[in-house]
Amino acid sequence: MNENPEKESRKVTLNLKWLTFAVLIPVGVGACLAVAIASLSGRSFGKPSGRFAVVDLATVVRKNQEAAVSLLASGAADQRARDAALASAQGFGKRLDAEVVALSKECGCVLLMREAVVAGEVEDLTPALLSRLTKQ
Repeated sequence: MNENPEKESRKVTLNLKWLTFAVLIPVGVGACLAVAIASLSGRSFGKPSGRFAVVDLATVVRKNQEAAVSLLASGAADQRARDAALASAQGFGKRLDAEVVALSKECGCVLLMREAVVAGEVEDLTPALLSRLTKQ
């Protein structure tokens, strides 16, 4: 017996919500840890950094999620493409962590989340981070 379309739509919505949280939580936690490690690493070696920059991690994670969810939700993707999208989403957190640390070392600065800046001008390295992530 076929299920009704409304019930099928709810299943797809629940699956997409689960996928969003399954990707967002580990990526967000990993990214926060990477930023914390990068900011503390300068101090642990006795070289306090006076330079700060920001990245908008929420935007970076959202863009990655949108790409994965749109591919998974489209009927045009075959199973191989869906498997590749899921593998890419799972590996995204590790890639993001590595790129945040590398970007901090490259700029010689402490990277902060954009939301951490209350006042003042701070260089935004979000475009550089996005560029590094799309090259891989």
